[in-house]
Amino acid sequence: MIKLAFSIIIIVFTQAAFAEKYTGCTDPNYAEYVEKRLSFYEKLAMQKYEKAQKEILLIPFNELKDKKRFLFSNTVLSARFDTADVALRYIQAYKQQVEGSSLMQKLMKMATSSDDYTHLSNIAKGWLALKSGDEDEAVRYLMASTKTKGSPVLGSFGPDKTLIRELYKRGNKSAVLQYLTQIQLFWNTDSANKYIDVWRKMIKNDCPIQFQFYDTTSIVELGLG
Repeated sequence: MIKLAFSIIIIVFTQAAFAEKYTGCTDPNYAEYVEKRLSFYEKLAMQKYEKAQKEILLIPFNELKDKKRFLFSNTVLSARFDTADVALRYIQAYKQQVEGSSLMQKLMKMATSSDDYTHLSNIAKGWLALKSGDEDEAVRYLMASTKTKGSPVLGSFGPDKTLIRELYKRGNKSAVLQYLTQIQLFWNTDSANKYIDVWRKMIKNDCPIQFQFYDTTSIVELGLG
């Protein structure tokens, strides 16, 4: 009994200490932490992009055995880091690959399905619009990216979150909230719903957000959990 009581005290004390890591969403330490994390994600994205460029140098795109796999992984990256002309060529190539799938592939609902294309191509176009300075157009493409029935990949790993990170940083809370509502139509696992609830709460409190699972820890540290 004494041991149990002691364990409960330790747990309560630990949770209290954990929850007091930050004073709130305006805590400079928290803002610095999120900024470092976002910079880390940008670095990882650039590394993936550079890896794709090396792959294309070794084997030209037209000679790739699995073009769909390449386009699934790199269409959004191209929109973020390539020129618009190059990115649009990848979007068109992706469309051709999906439309050219055999009937058997379509029936088997391959991972790089037309629903994945709908989502990723519109996210890519949203990035291109944002880079050109048209935020309203970027938001329209963001919403268009949710007009999908979902896919095994989208349902398990979730939709793109790179574009909403940038829009949220620019203060467009309404677009992000609308996106979170729409993606729940196809991304609705228990963990997905938990993440989305956390992000809604953080948006309501104007918290810097990673749009990553780490936010489920941050919300406790901020005293909002």
